[in-house]
Amino acid sequence: MPTTTSADDAAAPRRVRRLERPGWRDVRLVVGVLLVLLSVAGGIRLVASLDDTTPVYAATRDLLPGQPVGEGDVVAVPVRMEDHLARYVDGSAPLQPGTHLLRQVRAGELVPAAALGTAREALDKTVSVPVDVSAARTLEAGTVVDVWVSRRDPDALGEAYLDPERLLAGAVVDHVPAASSGLGAGVGRTAVQVVVPADRVGDLIAAVDQGSRTTLVPAPRAGSEQGR
Repeated sequence: MPTTTSADDAAAPRRVRRLERPGWRDVRLVVGVLLVLLSVAGGIRLVASLDDTTPVYAATRDLLPGQPVGEGDVVAVPVRMEDHLARYVDGSAPLQPGTHLLRQVRAGELVPAAALGTAREALDKTVSVPVDVSAARTLEAGTVVDVWVSRRDPDALGEAYLDPERLLAGAVVDHVPAASSGLGAGVGRTAVQVVVPADRVGDLIAAVDQGSRTTLVPAPRAGSEQGR
């Protein structure tokens, strides 16, 4: 029967110790590792919070109303803003083709979202049109109207007008003066501001200056058109 040597007797306690549960020193090592990991994660969050910025477009040069806006006209700059961020153009998205300036933006100025629009919005102009006070009460900002004019009859004696003709279709009311409640309210004419295409501004101004009677007729709504 084989006998156990002294070397085997010495190795036996070491094998037993390997099978024992970790001691308090091992638990302290694990806790230390966790603390280091938490510290690293906290540092990452701190660095991220220090760079909590959002890209917003700024003008690279003076931009004038009516001109198209391309990539070379603006540059994305990081800004730290919370309350009014939606007022400016997001610098993380490319500008849509056909974008135009609606108002002037100085070089280095953040580009307001309200300063950009379509080519038509950039070229359209606002013209004051005199209409009957009672008719103006049926209008409000945003109403789409057709502009009808009754020109003066040059051959008639006194104040006489020719048959009305449609001068412009699809104009948009920009502003209607507040209705008066005093004596004589609802009588006479008042100036309603109408947005018209730039190439028709001269025609409308000429009609007004020549004393034509202008009438703004609200265009039928899409739902009304479909119901017919």
